[in-house]
Amino acid sequence: MGLGLGGIVSWRRGAVVGLLAAALLATPGPALGQTGHDHGDDSMLPPGDWSEDQKMAMHDLIALTEQELPAFGDPAALPAMGFVDFGIAAPGGYVHFINWDWMDDGHILDPTHPESVVFQERWNEETQQVEMTLVSAMFFLPSETTMETIPEELMWWPGWHNHANVCVNDEGTFAGLPNSDGQCASGHPFDKPPMMHVWIVDNECGHRFGGVDVTGLHCDVHGHPGGSDPGHGGDPGHGGDPGHGGDPGHGDDHPQPAPPATPVHQHPHFTG
Repeated sequence: MGLGLGGIVSWRRGAVVGLLAAALLATPGPALGQTGHDHGDDSMLPPGDWSEDQKMAMHDLIALTEQELPAFGDPAALPAMGFVDFGIAAPGGYVHFINWDWMDDGHILDPTHPESVVFQERWNEETQQVEMTLVSAMFFLPSETTMETIPEELMWWPGWHNHANVCVNDEGTFAGLPNSDGQCASGHPFDKPPMMHVWIVDNECGHRFGGVDVTGLHCDVHGHPGGSDPGHGGDPGHGGDPGHGGDPGHGDDHPQPAPPATPVHQHPHFTG
């Protein structure tokens, strides 16, 4: 075909961004509902009093993410695209690659420009190797956005969170955990910008917006109740611990994978 990954992504971008622009605002219009996704099946959506427009927007974003994210499915190709390995695996083997240069590129909830992609490491007994499976996008808002300054038209989306309970260094990789006072011995708390997962595979949450933190997979989407007003959605419900947003309570259910025979994709795991 003569098109590399960058060309394919650029070629698709106009149609995808146009569709998402309508979906983000959750307003009726011809762009919504055209992904071919079954909008009558809400099993992939988190519990909430969602309006029909919000449900349609979530279905469309899930479908678009399923369609576009596999272009980022080769971990070996990600560094050339600007992604860095965050350097730690959450319980369950969840590994994040982040493209810091895409935080402020004007693409919001755009699966052709995901700010982060999440893989799951699993130990394969037959091959005696770790297998890396692409499972989720993690979309970020612009870099200076905080949990308190999420734009009203985006606030209703389920699962916005940060990781103030994790330290990040100037290279954008894991730098340990804060002390009891919330201070990092190295780097700074990962307290902005807000981020949100959209999964391309089913997971134990039973919906596609579950998050990942130091305890592993968590399914609480921070109390967002949805509602008829997509700009507000009621109390955002982020509480005092922005890194968790409720009772994550899933770490014990996700054993860490066995160590691989080769360190090519081996990541240290959260402990403590």
